[in-house]
Amino acid sequence: MLVIIAGATATGKSGAAVSLAGIIGAEIISADSMQVYRGMDIGTCKLTAEEMRGIKHHLINEASPHENFSAALFKELAEKAADSIRASGKTAIIAGGTGLYINSMIRGLSPGDAAGGDLREALRKELAEKGLEHMAAILAALDPLAAAEIDLKNSRRVLRAIEQIKSSGKTLREIRGAAADTIYKDSYKMFILELPRSVLYERLDKRVDGMLQRGLVGEVKNLLDSGFLPGETAMQAIGYKEMAQYIKGLLSYEAAVGMIKSATRNYAKRQETWFKKYPEAVRINTDGLTDKKIAGIIAGKI
Repeated sequence: MLVIIAGATATGKSGAAVSLAGIIGAEIISADSMQVYRGMDIGTCKLTAEEMRGIKHHLINEASPHENFSAALFKELAEKAADSIRASGKTAIIAGGTGLYINSMIRGLSPGDAAGGDLREALRKELAEKGLEHMAAILAALDPLAAAEIDLKNSRRVLRAIEQIKSSGKTLREIRGAAADTIYKDSYKMFILELPRSVLYERLDKRVDGMLQRGLVGEVKNLLDSGFLPGETAMQAIGYKEMAQYIKGLLSYEAAVGMIKSATRNYAKRQETWFKKYPEAVRINTDGLTDKKIAGIIAGKI
């Protein structure tokens, strides 16, 4: 059985996963779309070797920032890792906040999920310029059944449906059927870590301050000096994009820091929204709890 520890940034997933792995004899598969990149340590809050406490981690430092690491590639490598972990007699813990990666394992990967971010960004721009009613009309023209099934007042769901249909060339019903065929064979138990919004925002601001103190600017400068371009997928990560603009003189330091904190908060809100869609998950309020305490709660429920 897979054990999944998910939730928004800064809710305690990584530390809880390490503690749990020590209790139950497990290895960890990272479901973080940016920790997969080498050379991006500070801005992605990768655990140090000391913090990993000897627990083997998979899918960290897997790719060069030049590569476009996709949900499809994550699924392929994560399933291989999970199979290997199971064959060794251990439990696989999937820990991270990239909802699409986790979803690819437990709900399957639809044809539209492997698409890049260019279409998504274009659709968001079109929504901002022309409004939700316009986007709903596009969906109705592409797939009338999908338009009848989903909430057309929910912009996220409308854009997601259009993205999947356009990128796959299939109807939403066909896409869902294709995804079901790719669900990973093992059962799972899912835990979603949560924090009150005020506590979460305070943690996020402190996390950004900590990144800056540990040398985020230098890390981004090293990446740029090594030939990585601001437009590449990895360099669009929160913290890297803004600091690249600062280094190039396009933003003041104060403005860059403010943008990082704002973007981090917005990302955490999107994560919270995503993880509401799993009614089977056990939800744990981690406010005031240590990693060991969180792990103990999870261990008692698997």
